[in-house]
Amino acid sequence: MVLLKKCLLIICFLFPVAANAGQEVKKWQLNADKSTIKFSVAIEGSPAGGQFTNFTAAIAFDPEKIAQSRVMVRIDLNYIEADYSDVAENLKKKDWFDIENFPAAHFVSRNFKHLGGKAYQVTGEFSLRDITRTEVLYFTLEEYDELQAVIKGKMEINRLNYGVGQGAWSSIASVSGQVFLDILITATPE
Repeated sequence: MVLLKKCLLIICFLFPVAANAGQEVKKWQLNADKSTIKFSVAIEGSPAGGQFTNFTAAIAFDPEKIAQSRVMVRIDLNYIEADYSDVAENLKKKDWFDIENFPAAHFVSRNFKHLGGKAYQVTGEFSLRDITRTEVLYFTLEEYDELQAVIKGKMEINRLNYGVGQGAWSSIASVSGQVFLDILITATPE
């Protein structure tokens, strides 16, 4: 009886491994020097932009195993460059990102979808200022081989949905509600 229990225990532990055998998704290491997350928004009708210069990503992606693919991105909001230096500094303040209380934004994928050719979308949970909402990143798989993966993507968010721009800044009279993210990710195998 003891032997039977041990065999059943071993089978229970081995079965999940066997069920997932061959489903391991390739893991990728972000190449920060060749990756960017840029933003653009209209300020008083004129385009203004910048970029987040410090972010990390945990990436498991394989176009042949799209259902098992996943990504998790963390953007450090302390590191912002902008077309105008006052914009970069003001974004860190309480009315905007409030980095003292909310130092990072996060994106965690829920599912990937192949749209045809090199086009994909990833739906996930985007968190900013302690508010989490579902957002979609549309991207093209520019390069994918055993040495490197490169994606170019776009995401559009409404800053007001995340409480970005408090008080007088909650109006879209000066700063548009729509913010556009342009993403370039270059990664190498782990």
